[in-house]
Amino acid sequence: HRGKDNAGAAMCAYAELERFDVLKIQSIDTVSQSFHARCFVQLRLRGVKDRREAFVTFGNGATKSVEWFAGRIEVLNSFKHDSCKLIDEKPTVRDDGEDLLIQLRFEGDFYQHMRLHAFPFDSQELNMDFIILCRVDGPVPTEVKVSPRVSCRLVDSGFAPGFQWRPKGEVRCHAGTHEANERTFPKFGASVRVARESRFYVTNVALPTAVFSGLAFTLFAAQPSEPMEHLSVAFTLLLTMAAYKITVTDMIPQVSYETLLDRFLLYNFFLLVAMAIVSAVLPQAGQDAEDLADRVCLALLGAIWCLIQAWFVAKAWSRERSERLGRGGLVI
Repeated sequence: HRGKDNAGAAMCAYAELERFDVLKIQSIDTVSQSFHARCFVQLRLRGVKDRREAFVTFGNGATKSVEWFAGRIEVLNSFKHDSCKLIDEKPTVRDDGEDLLIQLRFEGDFYQHMRLHAFPFDSQELNMDFIILCRVDGPVPTEVKVSPRVSCRLVDSGFAPGFQWRPKGEVRCHAGTHEANERTFPKFGASVRVARESRFYVTNVALPTAVFSGLAFTLFAAQPSEPMEHLSVAFTLLLTMAAYKITVTDMIPQVSYETLLDRFLLYNFFLLVAMAIVSAVLPQAGQDAEDLADRVCLALLGAIWCLIQAWFVAKAWSRERSERLGRGGLVI
């Protein structure tokens, strides 16, 4: 559809987002904040078949074709300059009754801000946003809206990182405006939510850590009057956990803030440190109070260990529940 703006100086361009297919998601990199994807976009221009060569008209009477208008569509959240490009040489424009269809296929690296505070139970919203470089209040006023009959889908065979991520819900299309340098441009796109497969990290990182810290309670099997045996067990497990932490570093995203898994590892590590300190201090309580102090420390540290494990399980359960209810957040 095309009509005059309020000033009567230019012709407005209206487009409907009719189809958005996510053909492929090749990889998701939470550290670099990007993902590689391929998509197919179809916009419908209603009732403009006879105006294909003069789709827009400037105030000075100059006209531009639909092909010119299609060439003004670019990726908004490209990871790097020209990291997302048209697969075809140029956009495809074809007739559909009295309407014209603009079809584009893009592939490349898209930028996406990802929050990893809930790792390894995090989920991410992957957005593929496009902008039309014609201002909404410029010489060629442009507007984009999502068609009521829009078709959005993710091709199942195109989701490559299935070993680490799983799609959550359906592809959702959106349209709106983008502000840049006090200018407003129309934008549109689609989003896909993906959730991380956490079993690998629970089995290979969290579970061994819980076992290491749990084994530290064997130091209470020794007599309180034998602190060297206590310290030997405590420091052996501390070194074991430190070495294991170094080993699994490559499995954990290296970000500047603490993730849920980072906190779990630290809490268990500090619990071992507390046990080592208790082992060194306990003999100073005196012969009569050693047994009582030993039992009190065992009960207190055991309760702390149980609370740490319960906290981690509760966070995991809370995350799964929020995903089932359609929310992506997690309070830590």
